[in-house]
Amino acid sequence: MMEARHKVYYFRVLISSLAGLASGLIGLTSIEGLSLFLLTYFLVTPVSLRLWGNELKDTGLIKLYKEAVGSSFLAFLLVWVLVINLMGLGVSIYVVRTSSSGIYPIQTLDGRTVGPDERPFAGYNAVFLNVSNGKIKDIYVGTYAKKSYETTQLYLSNTKIKLWNNGTLLIEGSYNLSSDRDSIRIRKLFKNVTLYRNGTLILDGAKLSLGDSKSFTLGNITINVLYNSKDTIHLKLISRKDKVTEYPTSVFISLIEEKGNYIYVFDSLKPIWKTRTARVDESYLIVLPSG
Repeated sequence: MMEARHKVYYFRVLISSLAGLASGLIGLTSIEGLSLFLLTYFLVTPVSLRLWGNELKDTGLIKLYKEAVGSSFLAFLLVWVLVINLMGLGVSIYVVRTSSSGIYPIQTLDGRTVGPDERPFAGYNAVFLNVSNGKIKDIYVGTYAKKSYETTQLYLSNTKIKLWNNGTLLIEGSYNLSSDRDSIRIRKLFKNVTLYRNGTLILDGAKLSLGDSKSFTLGNITINVLYNSKDTIHLKLISRKDKVTEYPTSVFISLIEEKGNYIYVFDSLKPIWKTRTARVDESYLIVLPSG
C-alpha cells in the first residue's frame, strides 16, 4: 500500500502539471504562470490533510510543504513549455540551476548546457547572476565564446563584439529606433534623439537624412553612424577592454570576464526580472535550485 507521504508527492506533481497545462492553454505570462504554480503548490497541503488526515498525523507541516518541491516545479515547467510549443506560441524557456551568484551558461529544460555557438535566449547564451535565498537580486544577460589565439568574436543580441588579445575592442551593430530595447540604448548613447515623419533623424543636434553618415565624439571615443534605412542606424566604434565601465562603451557592455578557455561578455541592458524569472522579448529564463 502506498505511504501517505508518497500520495502527497504524486498529488502535488499531478496538480502542478495541471497548472502548467492551464498556463499554456490560457496563455499566461511568466509571472501569472508562476503565481498559479505557487497557489496550487501551497493549496495541496491543506487538501491532502483533508483527504488523508489520519495517515498524515505523524508528518510535520514543514515536511508536507516541502514534499516534491523540485519535481512539481519541473513538471509544471515541462507541461507548460510542451503546451506552448504545441500551440505554436513561440515562447522559449531556459534555466540556470544554481543557488549561488556567478557566471553561468544557460541550459535547456532537459539539462543540456547551451554551447558557445548558440544564442537561443533572445540572442544570448549566458547570465551573470546575483542570487540570494534562491531569488534573483540582479542579473545581466550575455554571451560566451571560446577564446581565440588573436581575435575572439561574440554577439550580444544584434551587437557584434570583437576582442583582440592586445585589449582592443570593436563594437558594431544595427539598431531600430522602433524597438524598445534598441531605443533605450540609442537614447543612452545620444542625449537628444528625434525622428521626424519625413525621415529626418536628429542625433545630438546633428541632422541626418536617409543614407547620411556622420562621426560623433562621445567621451574620448569616436562613433561612426550610418543612417542606412528608416528607423535604423548602424553604429561602429573602437574602444578598449579596460574601458567597458566608461561612457560610451558602457552603453553596450557591462562586463567582460575570462573563465577557463572562454570569454564572457555581458550586455549593459538588463532583462526584466522578478523573483526567479527573467524575460527578454518573448524568451524566459528561470533560476532553479541546484541539484
